[in-house]
Amino acid sequence: MNDLDRRILTALQDGLPIVATPYAEAAQRLGITTAELLDRLEAMLDRGEVRRVSASVAHRTAGIVANVMCVWRASEEQVERLAHEALACDAVTHCYDRPPPPQWPYNFYAMIHGRRQADCEAVIQLLCDRTGCTDYVALYSIREFKKTWTRI
Repeated sequence: MNDLDRRILTALQDGLPIVATPYAEAAQRLGITTAELLDRLEAMLDRGEVRRVSASVAHRTAGIVANVMCVWRASEEQVERLAHEALACDAVTHCYDRPPPPQWPYNFYAMIHGRRQADCEAVIQLLCDRTGCTDYVALYSIREFKKTWTRI
């Protein structure tokens, strides 16, 4: 990674401006063309120096203040149905299947967000109704800790 690549990452690590052409604005600040910035980002991704470039929404600032990690005890067949249905819900940001340890019987996890707890409960009920999987625990967030990202 050369000095320009480091400058690009430093310029982008705190986020892009919310404008029609955010990469063009960043490129201009760096004194390079948009094409060069994008080519260099793509090369860093190809080399594995950067894993991904993605958006991160401050959901609490956006009014999404009810957050629940819902966990189900699900059979293999139910996991497939839960995953399919959960991925179809806008309120679900991620879900996954994990082998349960002996002291915890739940194996399917889904992170659900809403403006109110009732919104999350409605999604949970919808997933239960559509899959027949009703053995779950809803683990609501009670406080959010500071999030930090990798810095260079």
